[in-house]
Formats: sequence, structure tokens, C-alpha cells
Amino acid sequence: MSANLYLQSFEIASVVWRETFEALLVVGILLTWSLREGPSAQRTAVGWIAAGVASGILFAAALALIMSRASALLDGDAGEILQMIMASLASVLMLRMVFWMRRMEQGDTGGLRNEALGHVRAGNWLGLASLAALAVAREGAETVIFLYGMLSASEGRQTGIVVVSGAIGLVLAAGTFWAFRAGAAMASKKVLSRISQALLIILGSGLAMTVIDKSISLGNLTPLTAPLWDLSWLLDDGRGAGAFLAGLAGYRARPELLPLLGIGAYWLTASLAYMPPLREKAPA
Repeated sequence: MSANLYLQSFEIASVVWRETFEALLVVGILLTWSLREGPSAQRTAVGWIAAGVASGILFAAALALIMSRASALLDGDAGEILQMIMASLASVLMLRMVFWMRRMEQGDTGGLRNEALGHVRAGNWLGLASLAALAVAREGAETVIFLYGMLSASEGRQTGIVVVSGAIGLVLAAGTFWAFRAGAAMASKKVLSRISQALLIILGSGLAMTVIDKSISLGNLTPLTAPLWDLSWLLDDGRGAGAFLAGLAGYRARPELLPLLGIGAYWLTASLAYMPPLREKAPA
């Protein structure tokens, strides 16, 4: 198995794991707090939540089909531009998710619990199903966009790799969700959050570099300089571990000035999520 295929498998499994785990958390919260209202509402609540989950999955599948058909209809530069746009969107979404996760680290899911209880007590089963549908549709749509952006950066796409890696991601998500529910300690939640954040930042970095490379190859941007240095003697980005790191995080053995500025701006933006919050100075 080549380095590119290992990279592709790792990226697909990571994205599917993270997005599926988050969707399972939301659905688990809805089920837990809905079922506390007594046995009379349990069967109805489970049925409507299941319908919401199915609707969310259908939405994500429809989005994947639309994007696949749109990509097939475009060729040449138009197809490259679409891939560049989707990779850009995926990179921005990954950064946005990191900022959101940082804000939520100290919070809880009280708002979602209250919504679930309110819908059950009012008999608003459609509202309960909508919560499940929106959660699954959102995670599914993000998965489609992330995978499309990453696969567009890969030179070789194999359906078998996508299916197997996606299945591994699903199994990992189910196992993580079970472990989290079995010992739902705050420390475990924080560790999972930090691992997810690290993966998102690294994967987004690779996508950002892909966008810069495509923009240069299409003539939309210039590299500004010749390669500033050459580290291919130490870690070649064309084979082995260097190729894996290049696809994963955007490493370049012979970088020009523009890619360096672009990837530097990306990491600077990501670092803002970890800046301490500004507090007003207390009056003397």
C-alpha cells in the first residue's frame, strides 16, 4: 500500500469517526432525555428520532450525489476550480469547528436537553424528529464536504479504500461513543475534544496547501519566489513519510514564498482559538 493510499485511508477514517461520533452524541442526548418522560412516550419518541436520523442521512446522501454529478459534468479548469472551492470550504469549516469546540469545552448540552424535554412534554414529535434530522444532516453534510475536498487533492481514488476507511471510521465512532457513555467523565470528554481539534487543524492545513497549489497551477496566483530552500535530502515530500506528511499537513520540502505565507496565515488563525479570553480590567 503506497503512502498516498495510507494517507487517504487515515483522512477518511478520521473525518468519518469525528463527524459520526458527534452525531451519535446528539442523538444519544435526545434519546436519553426523551425516554425519561415515562414508558408511554418512549416508543413514540424513539420512532420519531429514528425518522429524523433517517431523514438526515438521506439529505447527506443526496448532497453527495449532487456533488458527484456536478463534478462529472465539469472537465478541465472548471473541474479544478470546483475542487479548489470545495477544498477551501472544507478547510474553513474545519477551522470554524475548532473555534466552536473551544467555546463549548467549558459548556454543557443543557439547551439541547431542554429542547428535547420541551418537545416530548408538548407532544411535538415533529420538533423532536427535526432536532435529530438537523444534527445528522449537519454532520453528514460536513462529512461530504470534507471528504470531497480531501479526495479532490488525491491523485488516486479507489472506491474500495473509501468504503473500507469509512467503515473503520464508523466502527471507531461507535466504540468511542460506547466508551464515552460507559465512563462519561469530564476528562474523557476533554481528551476527545482535544484529539478532534488537533486532527481538524492538521487536516485543514493540508487542504489549505492544496488550495494554494491549485491556485498557482491554474495561474490565479504566482509563487512570488523560487524555492527558498531544499529539504528533500532530509524528508522528500514526494515519497514515504514525507509524502504522507505533505498530504496530511501541507509539508513542502522546497517551498516558495506564497505557500509559506498562506500556510503561516492558516496556523496563525488556528492559534487564535487558543488565545486566553480578553477580560476587562477590574476598576480600582
